[in-house]
Amino acid sequence: KKLHLSEDALSKNSSLSRSTLRHIESHQSNVRLANIDSVAQALNLDLYLLACPSQGESDLSTVGIGFQIFQEGFSSWKIHFFNFVDEFRRTHDPRLLLLPPPSTLELKLQALIASTVRVLCDEAKIDAPSWAKKRYFLKEPWFISETENLKASALLESPLYFRENNIFVLSNFLERA
Repeated sequence: KKLHLSEDALSKNSSLSRSTLRHIESHQSNVRLANIDSVAQALNLDLYLLACPSQGESDLSTVGIGFQIFQEGFSSWKIHFFNFVDEFRRTHDPRLLLLPPPSTLELKLQALIASTVRVLCDEAKIDAPSWAKKRYFLKEPWFISETENLKASALLESPLYFRENNIFVLSNFLERA
């Protein structure tokens, strides 16, 4: 719908029947992965598949913490955010970073998570996911400390990935006791 593509046009571009497209759209359980791949190719989208046991799923992924913050409100971000940072540093599990935070999350938190993911990937010597490399530039600068007399220090000390998104943190922002 966002691409203003009719069902008929998508059917032709993907070489799938309209009935199959409806099954995919309604999240039917009998949809073949090859059909989803055909739709992704027709829409010129990359398709990523992540499979992990349900018991091993972590709420500490970028998606998980995004939904938790969204549900509990903006003021809860620090708890979930730092739990995520700790979990990634403990496990170095790239699955925690694979997907972007939900688009329903405030842009400043999306930008913060993306900037942090880039720092964590540098630490772990792994390539950052493409979504994190995107710019999430905030119209207004965000000084995380919110303490007026620390703003000058934050301007000087902020790592590049944060500054690129107009976020300013102290050099020890991601350090934990």
